[in-house]
Amino acid sequence: MADFDGMYLTKFPGVVRALVLLGADRSTAEDLAQESFLIALHRWDTVGRYNKPEAWVARTAVNKWRQFGRTARRRHDVLSGVASADHSGEQRGFEGSDRHIDVLQALAKLTRRQREVLALYYLLDHTVSEVAATLNIAEGTVKSTLHDARSALAKWLAPGYADDPREGGARSAG
Repeated sequence: MADFDGMYLTKFPGVVRALVLLGADRSTAEDLAQESFLIALHRWDTVGRYNKPEAWVARTAVNKWRQFGRTARRRHDVLSGVASADHSGEQRGFEGSDRHIDVLQALAKLTRRQREVLALYYLLDHTVSEVAATLNIAEGTVKSTLHDARSALAKWLAPGYADDPREGGARSAG
């Protein structure tokens, strides 16, 4: 059985960063991550026996973020009286240089699924198969989503980089 305290101390910051990448502000990301770890703690007799309990926590956090977004959209729709809310994908949570702003603007242009896959793969260091299991999608979908997201980011952030469509992060998606 895994050690909850050790997992919490080492994995909490990554879950928060992943949620920020998905679009949460820092405070919301911390709240959702904390809630996800709390659920894991209450179910630790079961979750602690998993090979990677941190993957279960990550999935719970992503699902909580999705639920948070749906609730916020419904609230906005009801309060504004509009059939559908504006989902501009505005990203907050990083402060600092113009480069961070450029990265956040580029990430905001990606689809929700692309941001989820990138967050799980790069920030939480999940394998392709773990990302697939967490998001309940095929491994091939994870690979193509990683490729498409990296290609789009490369185009937006470093136009010369986009010439090699299979270039990407430190790990190969294939």
